[in-house]
Amino acid sequence: WLDQVQAENRIKDITMRGIKCEVDTFFAFLKEREIISESPLKAIYYKVEPQPIRARNILTPDEIERLLDAVRDYSPGYLYPIIKMFTETAAKTTEVVMLTWEQLDLEKGYVSFEKRDRVQSRTLKLSDELVYMLRLKSQKQGSVFQTYYREPFTGDKLSRAIGQFKRKELYDRDWTPSDLRHSYAVNFLAEGGNINDLQRTLGHWNVYETKKLYGEASRDRIVKEVINPFQ
Repeated sequence: WLDQVQAENRIKDITMRGIKCEVDTFFAFLKEREIISESPLKAIYYKVEPQPIRARNILTPDEIERLLDAVRDYSPGYLYPIIKMFTETAAKTTEVVMLTWEQLDLEKGYVSFEKRDRVQSRTLKLSDELVYMLRLKSQKQGSVFQTYYREPFTGDKLSRAIGQFKRKELYDRDWTPSDLRHSYAVNFLAEGGNINDLQRTLGHWNVYETKKLYGEASRDRIVKEVINPFQ
């Protein structure tokens, strides 16, 4: 049945994994009530390999700087601080749009992300520029980033705001907030960063997840830079 659903709708394995998990909730209920002894979906597993780094939309540090310049010229006090937060923290979209003032320590220049969406809690340093822009915001309670209508941002609302910026054609590359997270990771490793430090920044539960997603960037740097095999 799952194969038929996937073939008829041309669904990717990663989506099928979600469908399988939802259906399996029903079988878990039946098992709990002792109506069945085992879920018939137990043996089914959709293995999802991470995209090769070359297939991802990775922005170089120079491209990120050009993007930030374009966003600052377009919307210095509204959209720019949000995008700046993405480039500095490599946070997920949900973490940024749900950020509250209680998570900020502007005196010391830190932001704390809570444990959610399969990521660990962590505290990260912010640039002086970003701290200054956040200080300028009049609202000091509730959501840090709000729309023009004083409503908390959501992923959809942020996408629309970014879409309005893109239609101005002030920047020549396509990008998403997720691309900024991937770009941060790849650029960090390419510049010699430690993968354990990257794991803590991204909030991965263990370093093996980080290596699975971004180990290729570390290997590429070693191949290009290391001459003596004993290094």
